[in-house]
Amino acid sequence: MDINQISSQSSLMTPELEGQIGGVFGKLEGEVTLACVVDPDDSKSVEMAELAQHISGLSDKVSCQLYSKEEAKEKLPELDTSLLPATALYKGGAYTGIAFHGVTGGKEMNSLIFAIYNAAGPGQEMEKRMKKKLDKLSHKNEIKIFVSLSCHHCAQQVITCQKMAAECGAIEARMIDARLYPELVEQYKIERIPMTVINEKEVLLGSKNMDEIYQILRTYK
Repeated sequence: MDINQISSQSSLMTPELEGQIGGVFGKLEGEVTLACVVDPDDSKSVEMAELAQHISGLSDKVSCQLYSKEEAKEKLPELDTSLLPATALYKGGAYTGIAFHGVTGGKEMNSLIFAIYNAAGPGQEMEKRMKKKLDKLSHKNEIKIFVSLSCHHCAQQVITCQKMAAECGAIEARMIDARLYPELVEQYKIERIPMTVINEKEVLLGSKNMDEIYQILRTYK
């Protein structure tokens, strides 16, 4: 399939969902772009591209751009495209540090909508104390959150980590649907989800709050 022939209508969307998302998008202050890197011959990539395009059609402040892996390597060098599909949020042409590897259906639909809300603004409220702490981070931190779309606790962990990324340029937070990448399940010995890996060294199981995550991030200089 040609990448430009991918539909802009998603079977994952319902009129009820459109209404709920439209209510959130009506509050958006800035503009964001969903950069969706896909393999047009892979069903999951096509499914995510359809969803991203459908969502972008619900607000004039959300746009979507599809890329092949080859195009992304040239135009989006900061984005890890080794795991497809890869969908990242950009604001003002800059990578926000928020990315998704997999299809953000099921419980993870909330993660994507909150990511857009947080990146575009106004975003979820954050304690001033936590914002000051995050502003002091200088070391580049990579957070991977391994999830399942049916997990009841995974979405909140993704939202928490990606909110931190939206507020701090030193943090990158990527959701990864573990079921799509069995090689990673083996590599990281994933037995429970959500499982969060920080800087390839620290492993957190279950949902954690921002302060718990920050206490680990602050140890990296």
